[in-house]
Amino acid sequence: MSKLITKLFIYSRLTLVSIFLLVVPYYVESNEYLIEIPVGLIEPDIPLNNKLSKLKIELGKKIFFDKRLSSSSKFSCATCHDPTHGFAEKRSISINSKGELLERNSPSVLNTGYQATLSWDGRFKSLEEQALNPFTKNGDMGIEIEDAINKIDSFHDYDGLFETAFGKKVDTLGLAQSLASFQRSLISANSRFDDYLFNGNKKALTKSELDGYEIFIGKGSCIACHDIFHPSVNSLGGGIALFTDHRFHNLGVGYKNGKMTDTGRYWVTRKKEDWGAFKTPILRNVALTPPYMHDGSLESLFDVVEFYNKGGNPNPNIAPGIRPLLLNEIEINSLVSFLRALTDENLINSSISEQHRLISSINARNSLTE
Repeated sequence: MSKLITKLFIYSRLTLVSIFLLVVPYYVESNEYLIEIPVGLIEPDIPLNNKLSKLKIELGKKIFFDKRLSSSSKFSCATCHDPTHGFAEKRSISINSKGELLERNSPSVLNTGYQATLSWDGRFKSLEEQALNPFTKNGDMGIEIEDAINKIDSFHDYDGLFETAFGKKVDTLGLAQSLASFQRSLISANSRFDDYLFNGNKKALTKSELDGYEIFIGKGSCIACHDIFHPSVNSLGGGIALFTDHRFHNLGVGYKNGKMTDTGRYWVTRKKEDWGAFKTPILRNVALTPPYMHDGSLESLFDVVEFYNKGGNPNPNIAPGIRPLLLNEIEINSLVSFLRALTDENLINSSISEQHRLISSINARNSLTE
């Protein structure tokens, strides 16, 4: 009798396990977002309290493009972080929903999930924290977060979306987490440089691009701040190239008549050594995101390389490694060619078509709800 009971117990446990195995893959397939990591990158850190899901990402994408969530109903996150421009700002200085100039040029949000801090001065420690910043009267969107929540609550095309994604109605946390989730999904690599270095395809780069790469890791010392982790260039080895050290450096951008037009990291820390220092940007897709620097003062990659070539803009707090590079015209052209080889064309092309599809869809829904 005891053997029969034991067998029944084991059978019931196996049955439960079988049911579990049938149910769990269905949940993963239908909601959990499994990141596809391209060569040259690794899996980004995902907060335990905001794991990625398809529902959160789709909701965040909808909010990212929704112009109704601004004071003018003509402005969205995508206005400054334009997918047709590498998810970056076309203007030198970004504007808000009211058409007023903001502080700086909005950087690309591609690969932003890998960033240790956010904003040019690193004032935000997470995407969730940063996502709420535009929702103030004088911020990008021109409305307070409570107003944005009320708008979303009134739009019928948002009915049930937050409840399905988060199990509750729209609130501040859900809005921040959905926007953060969408931005973390914007992973971009698959450049010809990745094919060359990480796949070992020695034909992936042209001679000019290869010459530029040698300057990048050698004479130009670009790699000192724009990190590449690979055994061929880094004693630590690895297989990732984010092209940033996540640190802050003073290049002299904006220094004039003994003053900085923008004090950068100093605004956050109030440390003397941070005066005029700004975060090292990720260089992936850099050819798609002019103008450059925090103030958009350099219009092209040639301007950027020329700026570095002359040793930046001398000032009392300039970073120690900034010095004249003594590159000739051919070397400058080669370095620019290499930087252009860091472009992920496939992601950008899909982003353009996706943006147009999503905007058309939102506009159609707006005409029905107005």
